[in-house]
Amino acid sequence: MLGAFSAFMSSAPVISLFRALTGSSEIDFADVQATRYRAGHFLTEHHDKREGSRRIAAYVLGLTETWRPEWGGLLLFHKNGDVSRGLIPRMNSLSLFAVPQDHSVSLVAPFCPQPRLSITGWFRPGE
Repeated sequence: MLGAFSAFMSSAPVISLFRALTGSSEIDFADVQATRYRAGHFLTEHHDKREGSRRIAAYVLGLTETWRPEWGGLLLFHKNGDVSRGLIPRMNSLSLFAVPQDHSVSLVAPFCPQPRLSITGWFRPGE
């Protein structure tokens, strides 16, 4: 299933759409990975820029139904040492942001009854 989604994300119509959304004609394909955050999981602040990866934009496709903010697992955007925006995981929501952009995923609470699921990745130019 993830392979089919990967092929979809790198298909010509989808790449064309994300070139238009980002304003970057350099995008040629998308990386795809599945993520699952369980109680106690988090992702520390980072910016997704890696030497040689040439990432243009990052995305998070939410696959979590019925999430409550107090369960944590929020996608947090950082600016000047503060959180500038926080997004609650939602089913079929798509977050798209330029790389580099400081962000993190807040701690999923120990009492959270379900995992936070998403597909994440980056749009990149050909090699």
